[in-house]
Amino acid sequence: MKRFKKNKQVFYCILTLSSFFLGCHEKDFVSEENNESVLLTQNTSSNLISGTIAFEQSGPVGGGYPNVVTWDPNDPNKVYFGSDIGGTGVSTNYGKSFKTKCKGLGYQDSHQKIATLNAIDVNGSTVIVGGTGFKGIGGEVISSTDNGDSWNVDSSDISFSAQNSNVPLPTGRPRSTDASLIQWVSGSTWVAGTYKDGVWISTNNRSSWTKINNVFNSGAVHVRAMAMSPNDPNAVYVGLWGDDSSIPNKGLWLISGLNTSSPSGTQISNIPDVVESIVVLGNRLYLACGRFGVRRYVPSNGNLSDITGSIGTSVMSTAISGYERNWNTDRVVVGTADGDGDIWLSEDSGTTWTNTTASGVSNTPWDGTQDLLVFQKHGNWALGKSNCDIASIQVSPHDNRKWVVCSTSAIWTTHDSGVTWKPANGFQILTYRDVDINQSGVIAVGNTDHDLVTSSDGGANWYSAGLGGVTTGHGITFSPDGSEVALAANERDNNTTAGKFGIVSSLSSSSPIVDEVTGTPSPKRIIGCSWVEFPGGTERIIAAVDDGEIITSDRPSNSNNFSTNWVSRSTPAFTNLQSNNGLRCSVVTNGTTTTFMYDRLTGVWRTTDYGVSWTKILTKPVGKDEGYLAYDSSNDILYVSTDEDVFRIANASVGGSPSEVNLNYPKDNPGAMALDPSGRLLVYARPENASNPDCFLYRLNNPHNTQNGWLDKADDTLREVAATAIDMSASDDYIVIVTDGKGLLISSND
Repeated sequence: MKRFKKNKQVFYCILTLSSFFLGCHEKDFVSEENNESVLLTQNTSSNLISGTIAFEQSGPVGGGYPNVVTWDPNDPNKVYFGSDIGGTGVSTNYGKSFKTKCKGLGYQDSHQKIATLNAIDVNGSTVIVGGTGFKGIGGEVISSTDNGDSWNVDSSDISFSAQNSNVPLPTGRPRSTDASLIQWVSGSTWVAGTYKDGVWISTNNRSSWTKINNVFNSGAVHVRAMAMSPNDPNAVYVGLWGDDSSIPNKGLWLISGLNTSSPSGTQISNIPDVVESIVVLGNRLYLACGRFGVRRYVPSNGNLSDITGSIGTSVMSTAISGYERNWNTDRVVVGTADGDGDIWLSEDSGTTWTNTTASGVSNTPWDGTQDLLVFQKHGNWALGKSNCDIASIQVSPHDNRKWVVCSTSAIWTTHDSGVTWKPANGFQILTYRDVDINQSGVIAVGNTDHDLVTSSDGGANWYSAGLGGVTTGHGITFSPDGSEVALAANERDNNTTAGKFGIVSSLSSSSPIVDEVTGTPSPKRIIGCSWVEFPGGTERIIAAVDDGEIITSDRPSNSNNFSTNWVSRSTPAFTNLQSNNGLRCSVVTNGTTTTFMYDRLTGVWRTTDYGVSWTKILTKPVGKDEGYLAYDSSNDILYVSTDEDVFRIANASVGGSPSEVNLNYPKDNPGAMALDPSGRLLVYARPENASNPDCFLYRLNNPHNTQNGWLDKADDTLREVAATAIDMSASDDYIVIVTDGKGLLISSND
């Protein structure tokens, strides 16, 4: 029995799993303009187990932006995806559910930005080849020969773009992504179309690439799609974006002579300036031409037909796939964007069209019971809605009734030719920022699409609560008694709007309550906070402001509300620090007098008077996703992970500059850390390089009195996810790791 403070009343709450599940039903949904909560009963795995550490991906499904899907040519059940921030993954049930599979790619951020992914039958074996990068910077060619279980980096010679473009290309969507951008020619020869640097060729199985020169007009070449010629095994069709007077190269080109030292290029006449996607069915090319609609082109006789029909040009035709029959009965499937994200079907080679997403779209995933959180909160992102953009379509080469589609925040599947559509389960590319676990085992996690999600049963079911909008840079912390959560939520891209701040209560009910605390400074994000209590019951929020200061807000013991008059508490030395570009900073506290904060610009700071004055106790600047703290308040020991080492600082709250002891961490790149209630210290280690691509999770069982004995607790699931751990928390029951673009991971704590 635990005492909770809520709504000007003191009441007693007994939390049981049976009462929790009695509260979980489909109609439990509350939404207000700036105060919204959503109940999730998703079909994610439950970790209500005890035993050894074994991670599972958990949390709400959906989010981010899946860019591309590709069907295994040799296995009718396997489909692979690539995403803008979440790397790669595989489905073994023809797209109904997916699992992240990025082993070998975690050591570089750009590896998670997948612009193209193409599964190709090479002499009877499946080779999956992908291209990564951001606006043509920092990209690679990657590949897998074991069904996506592990990945290699073949070359860093060329780059793609998995995210938004620069002008004159569309700065939003559609993006420069397509499954076709890397093609196998024959033998060891491959061809690739890049974001802005034209077409390249490799004659040594992708180990190195050479640009094909003198095949286009002078000036920029922005490749959007490619397809091998149906008539010439040494020729490739290349679709370009050229819907701007400043871009000289437009439409569709044929590059011939790939088996020679001097390939030649020919522009195909009368093709629209934009070719977003190409599918070859027999001797026919079907082209999705953006705002220009859809075309059919027959190279053997030069026949070109505008088959846009009822799809229209008020939307962009961005993705195309199909199934070969004959010249007038081909099955053609087209996806649209920038208006409505629909999937159109033609059974007669484009003569007539049917909108398959006008009805029959369910927002509940396969084998799920509730709509995805992302569509509960952003309904117009769902398939067929106004803010849904279709990025990629693939019709199964094994069963043309089965299609898989990438679109805004989800992968969608039909197994009956578009009569029924459902989002895939298990697909997670959400980015999380903060995680905390209270004394009762409630997990609270902040993410960049939905503010806050909580679970009180180890990840089987999730509630959502927030302050509205798409957010980033959270500061999350439980109240001293664990009954409430403080939540900071900020606009995503710029530090130009006042950060929002709220207090979430009724954490285990079907409708969490969110009370906003207004008056935060503008324009500054809140990126970390602690919640402390004075003798007598007054409580205080101590918050770090991005590129700003330290501020506090108090809630007197006789009140239920925090003050909207935030007080600046920065000493001169601490003013205008915490420039984290929207990323969270690490904050720990004993719940009363003492709080520690890691400012990435300067080092570790301490207050022992409830946030009024601050002293720097460790000078150590760090970079993005570095600099973490854990605090053993019973023994007054602070643990610090920097960019190179892990330290123990004894008597951490004592005045002066306490001395630190190096804990001989086995790796050079420690990251997120957590101290469980039993005193065991967990520290995540990021992958290092191509020779050391695995991540690690080291635990030191007695960090208070030893410097050695670290044990690696990372399992195969953690290594497969291979993303940067943004934050970590541990109770005696659970370990929770939140990632950058890969959802969250939960394990029992052995």
